[in-house]
Amino acid sequence: MFFLLYRFIKRKNSNRRLRIIAFAPVLIIGYLLYSAVFPSENFYRQDFKEVTGQDLPESVEFRYKSATYPDHFGDYTSVAIITVEKELYKNLPQALVKKGHTEKGEKVHSKEFDKALKHIGKLEIEKEFTLHQKQGIYYYVGFLTDHKSIIVQRLSW
Repeated sequence: MFFLLYRFIKRKNSNRRLRIIAFAPVLIIGYLLYSAVFPSENFYRQDFKEVTGQDLPESVEFRYKSATYPDHFGDYTSVAIITVEKELYKNLPQALVKKGHTEKGEKVHSKEFDKALKHIGKLEIEKEFTLHQKQGIYYYVGFLTDHKSIIVQRLSW
């Protein structure tokens, strides 16, 4: 099919407008595949809201982000290291406890989480909060020692 499309686009006597229209589906499919493999910041913002119950301010900086492609059940893992404002860093632990997270919870390691740990440099995790949902979803928030960076993980299986 792609070979026929390529031949049609390369044909010199075909209408230019038709060639562009014929090439449009290839661009759309390419964009959809790219966005599935490399999610946008909005994807990580939605995961942050799901994990913490809080909206993420626009002023944050994503230092690292990684996600797996969803499997046939829709399960995936996402991890982000986010630099936040001091006020959010200070108030987020109380919001997590209200949502049901427990402090000093267990870490569930994944390839994405282990890669994220390599990106924190000399910083250490000083506080950890976890929440296990009955549907097989695990939430993790780690607060780093620079008092402005957090690690957020969403994992489902």
